[in-house]
Amino acid sequence: MTAPPSEENNSGAPAPSEQDDDFFVVGIGASAGGIGALQTFFDHVPDDSKMAFVVIQHLDPEYESDLSAILQRHTGIPAEQVSDRTHLEPGRLYVIPPGKSLSIEDGELRLADPELPRWERAPVDLFFRSLAESENERAVGIVLSGTGSGGSAGLRSIHEAGGFTLVQDPGDAEYPSMPRHAEATGVADAVLPVAQLPGRLVELRRVAPRIQLPRRPDTLSEDEQDTLDAIIEELREQTGNDFSNYKQPTMLRRVNRRMQINNTGTLEKYLRRLKQADGESDALFRELLVSVTQFFRNPRAFATLDEQVIPTLFEERDLDTPIRAWVPGCATGEEAYSIGMLLIEASLERGQ
Repeated sequence: MTAPPSEENNSGAPAPSEQDDDFFVVGIGASAGGIGALQTFFDHVPDDSKMAFVVIQHLDPEYESDLSAILQRHTGIPAEQVSDRTHLEPGRLYVIPPGKSLSIEDGELRLADPELPRWERAPVDLFFRSLAESENERAVGIVLSGTGSGGSAGLRSIHEAGGFTLVQDPGDAEYPSMPRHAEATGVADAVLPVAQLPGRLVELRRVAPRIQLPRRPDTLSEDEQDTLDAIIEELREQTGNDFSNYKQPTMLRRVNRRMQINNTGTLEKYLRRLKQADGESDALFRELLVSVTQFFRNPRAFATLDEQVIPTLFEERDLDTPIRAWVPGCATGEEAYSIGMLLIEASLERGQ
């Protein structure tokens, strides 16, 4: 994926270095072959990038890790192994310790003992999901060399939250399985050799302050609203899909992401790119139809379903009458399977 043409910054917005309270938090997931990829990655990261990097590398829990010291030899960014409740700061590199799970909450990195056996853990996905929930559009997920599919589900969460997703080109990876699965999600904003990923990351961060787009629909000027309406109409003409009734806050968030990726600072400039660039209408269309799913995704909703709704389905039930559940828009099915589990458990409890 080639970077879009750059634009001059005429917006008067401060440079990223002046916005340290709004820094990118970059989660990097890797397993087999990951140390070499990480070394190459940090060889190309500017020391003054003003981002926080968090490395989730699969490590043997039986041995102490020297990964932070290894990576320190490849960057001027201070590197450290995470200790519990580590406050996150820009311009720092944090490395997960062996045998731990890592999440982020309220600006802190938090360690926990894994609850599942080692072969069932998904440390990259767990961190990426917490990163998406905590940091939203400041979140960046990067998947490097590794076996299995770790990180793919977490990238979807980051994409859904309005963050950015980068993937090492599988042909460039020592072990291509993780990057290949990540690319197959369809949510990667760039798939590049590992040496080129830092440049794309820095470009995304550099563009962010230039985006002249209000976050709330009620603060759009009349001209901006007219341009947003024109974007929706252009999308309808090119794809045949009408998004005029789409939630405007979500529409703005998705258009903002495409503006950053395309380095277009205003809605007017993005409208021109939408009309002229091959494939941009399809990219925006996919952006608006982003599909994120996971088991028991909204715990409170599923708890209410389990405690208040499902029991009523079994009251005075004819055992010959099946219970059917319809889950519309269920992506790859995790929500449907979650409801199925609750129904089976309820049936077994009642001997039905």
